[in-house]
Amino acid sequence: MIIRLNPGDVITPIRVLNKVMLSHWRFAAECADIGGGLMPGAELKVVEVSKAPGKLWVRVELPGRHPPAFLKVAGEEYALNFKLKT
Repeated sequence: MIIRLNPGDVITPIRVLNKVMLSHWRFAAECADIGGGLMPGAELKVVEVSKAPGKLWVRVELPGRHPPAFLKVAGEEYALNFKLKT
């Protein structure tokens, strides 16, 4: 759950994520191009978390990007596609 995340945490996709899938996300316009996609096990660092009621989202940094690139993920999208790396 997003309310348990903090900046510095690492999350990972639980399924393959592709550009078409991300184009339907709530914050698609605020997401970087993921190229060929993200595979399960990719490590994305949490850089910002909104825990406001009704506005749950997390911004994560994509690995290996210079300059840094980010995804903004709504709460329901996080629940369906990611887990906290332990």
